[in-house]
Amino acid sequence: MKSRTAKITELAIYTAVAFIFSYIESLFPLPLPFPGIKLGLANLIIVLVLYRDGFKNAFLVSMVRNLLNAFTFGSLFSFFYSLAGSILSLVVMALLLADKKHLRLSPMGVSVAGGVLHNIGQFVVAAFLVGPTAILPYLPFLYFAGMIAGALIGIFAILCLKRLPVSNKN
Repeated sequence: MKSRTAKITELAIYTAVAFIFSYIESLFPLPLPFPGIKLGLANLIIVLVLYRDGFKNAFLVSMVRNLLNAFTFGSLFSFFYSLAGSILSLVVMALLLADKKHLRLSPMGVSVAGGVLHNIGQFVVAAFLVGPTAILPYLPFLYFAGMIAGALIGIFAILCLKRLPVSNKN
């Protein structure tokens, strides 16, 4: 069993790596005709923490990373977009993980659901701010991008989970 200090240190490292991944990703935007679509490398860390340490710690790492990103690179609007996507995707991924009796999803399946729901959460905020009809044509592209990004992050998560030591979910 890890001490409280060791667990806080581990979560701080996860948060720092997620923050660094977000920064690196902002340096190299994808050459796509649709703004805002990215791989979401920081979500790899969130998926890993969710699997290793549970919802509470994944939520904590996600929220701190969102705050750091907003204060460092973003704005109040980017914070709300990120917050909506993060909360919705994390809750759905946690629910999918919790229902192991009926669902037998791999980390890739869970990550795909998270990627799609992350984009849906951001779409809802955008629809609230600019009106749903203005951005409705964008929804299929967000859905497809979430599937692709979620699958890639899921593959990376599977590879990482095989190599990381087992956590005791404290």
